[in-house]
Amino acid sequence: MDWLVDRVFPFRRLTVWLGLLLLIVIVLALALMSLLVLPSLEESLVGNRVDTVARSAEQSAPTFQSNFENALTGAPGSPDTDAVTAAYGQLTNTDAAVYQEVSSTTLVPVTAMAPRQASDVALAAAAGDSLSRGVTGSGSTRRAEAAFPMVVAGTRYIVVLSSSLDDVDASVRLTIRRSLLGALIAVPLAVIAGVLAAALLTRRLRRLERSARQISTGRLDEPIRDRGRDEIGELAVALERMRDEIAATDASRRAFVANASHELRTPVFALSGFLELLVDEDDEAMRAQFLATMQDQVERLTKLATDLLDLSRLDAGKVPLEHEPIELAAVAERITRDLTPLAAKRGATLVVEAAPAMALGDEARIGQITRVLIDNAMRHNPVGVEIEVSTALTEGTAAIVVADSGPRIPEAEVAAIFTRFSRGAGAGEGSGLGLAIAGELAARMGGRLRLDQSGDRKAFRLELRADEEP
Repeated sequence: MDWLVDRVFPFRRLTVWLGLLLLIVIVLALALMSLLVLPSLEESLVGNRVDTVARSAEQSAPTFQSNFENALTGAPGSPDTDAVTAAYGQLTNTDAAVYQEVSSTTLVPVTAMAPRQASDVALAAAAGDSLSRGVTGSGSTRRAEAAFPMVVAGTRYIVVLSSSLDDVDASVRLTIRRSLLGALIAVPLAVIAGVLAAALLTRRLRRLERSARQISTGRLDEPIRDRGRDEIGELAVALERMRDEIAATDASRRAFVANASHELRTPVFALSGFLELLVDEDDEAMRAQFLATMQDQVERLTKLATDLLDLSRLDAGKVPLEHEPIELAAVAERITRDLTPLAAKRGATLVVEAAPAMALGDEARIGQITRVLIDNAMRHNPVGVEIEVSTALTEGTAAIVVADSGPRIPEAEVAAIFTRFSRGAGAGEGSGLGLAIAGELAARMGGRLRLDQSGDRKAFRLELRADEEP
């Protein structure tokens, strides 16, 4: 139904919205040009024309006054006032006219080309003693004028220079017509270009949408690719990173389920077999041996279930951890004391050399990690191994160290010992979860768990941030 809705309601499509947005931007740009640019252009052209006429009046005023005075006095070879005024107009590329001032509000034409009615600019010059400028008339009769007073033989005259603004109006109208023509051509082209660009953009988005749907259905084998270096390209990179992480998580989950199933199946099958043997066995000594073996399998199954529960809680972030000052020496002594009987049963020697070392962490989890390290040392070493538990404090780091005299771990296996279900060659019994859980707990407390085989013995070090407060 989505395709039908998109066709009935085209405004649901991003392409249409982007095209409309581009059209609105163009229309607004044209409106702003009509309201701001064109009036400003016309005002600028008119002002330039008025300034040009005023400069011409200022520059040629002394010469004109001298020639006009000669014409009035009838000097030999001097033309009349109309000819002098006409020549002055040609010189300044304007229409020149001269008025005689009767009063500040009454001006009488002196030259033939002077209009009978003096303009406001001329009256303003008559009312003052300086150059006056401005625009007179309206519509198609607008003119740029400049007027200045002069005194000849005791009589005050007003000289007016004017220039038609018809060419300015024609230039503005031509600009408007060309702008409209350009808009009529540019708007369709811009809309088409915008729609095409939006179509390319939405095509990339639809490709990412299809990839996201494939991920949601569990198809993680097809990589997400986008050649763009813009925000959509960055989104594609983020989705590809998410796909890789989901694929890795899914692979880890499958491996976890497979390994957990295998580890759970082994003791269950062993218990089932021993139960069958127990039913048919009449020898009490053999039955006791079977029961002891079954008890070991039950303990293994219980420990495995506890480890799996801890892992699931760690993955879900449901393991509460405290960050409080802990005396590691006290933890080491308590755990060592609790495990001494078990060590004796397994033929191991367990000693403690604890020095004061205050750390920040969770006491219960520190004890759990220490117990795992000691238990591993007893399980995965030959009978008679000597295990030493010690504490150390160096430059802001407090540590519990569990060292043993057993054989070293091969370098090829060192990188994987903290991986879930990782069991080295000859590791014997165990699920391969203890060190993985211990390492994650250490990291959650802001510390780390590492293997140190640089000395005479192999040692596991739980390093935590030292408590530097007194």
